[in-house]
Amino acid sequence: MVKIAIIGVGNLGSCIAFELTVKNLVDELILLDVIKPLAEGQAMDIAQSSASISDVEVRAGDYEDIADSDVVVITAGKPRTPDMKSRLELLSVNAPIVASIARNLKSIGFEGLIITVTNPVDVMNLLTWKIVELDRFKVLGSSSLLDSARFRLIVSKRFNVKPSYVEGYVIGEHGNNQVPLFSRLKVMGKPLTLSLEEKNALSEELRNTASNVISKKGATVYAPASHTVALIESMLRGGASLSLASIVLDGEYGVKGLSMGVPFKPGPLKVDGVVEWDLDEMEFSLFHKGADALKKAWDEVERIIKV
Repeated sequence: MVKIAIIGVGNLGSCIAFELTVKNLVDELILLDVIKPLAEGQAMDIAQSSASISDVEVRAGDYEDIADSDVVVITAGKPRTPDMKSRLELLSVNAPIVASIARNLKSIGFEGLIITVTNPVDVMNLLTWKIVELDRFKVLGSSSLLDSARFRLIVSKRFNVKPSYVEGYVIGEHGNNQVPLFSRLKVMGKPLTLSLEEKNALSEELRNTASNVISKKGATVYAPASHTVALIESMLRGGASLSLASIVLDGEYGVKGLSMGVPFKPGPLKVDGVVEWDLDEMEFSLFHKGADALKKAWDEVERIIKV
């Protein structure tokens, strides 16, 4: 029996809850929100929407209801708005919210898998891990699967092929210093050689993807929800050859003590190990530029919150 809790059930959290339900990935789904009537209403709506296709029990609850959950998903916090140039601008608002949630999880003795979605996700994932004091491989940020999907879509449109024909990955910071791995990019199974100009154009389009959506509809919802569910699914089943997430690093890729997007081997409800790919010089440099930005962001968190 699989039990999952979602903390924060506005647009994104409720979309994750809905997809988990209609895909029958969970037996019991508990929704928490600081506005309890919202959690109650979302639970009722999702349960009614899926009654003919799913037997998932969906209900609102409190922290005492989720201590034995297999997975807790944290989406609570302020979303990115059109005027923001970077997810890091959400730091001062969302860090206290995520810290409070993490302390509550620690107080109830939660020992399952945590998926952090709240932005800036790399920093919020590190904050969560430091407070709950679980194994670093049980606290993951939902980031690189989404970035990689966006990359594949951009490449597919640029070269007029189906997205499924593109193999492409993005690692590193979930933000302005994200690292599209051109050295591993393949189309229809064949390596794709691009000029520096082409790489720069694709990278720029990738960086602007989320902000373009936000400028038109106010938020990104379906894409992060879908790829968060894909991450959860890979962790529930285990055995997949590869997935991607923001993970607290301990020397992998030359980084220690920061959470960044990397490939990993999924085990049942725990990472089985980080996969270290060879990066070319530009990719390595950009990965570490992102690490420097995240270190500065973490320094700011430590000024805001006692961890």
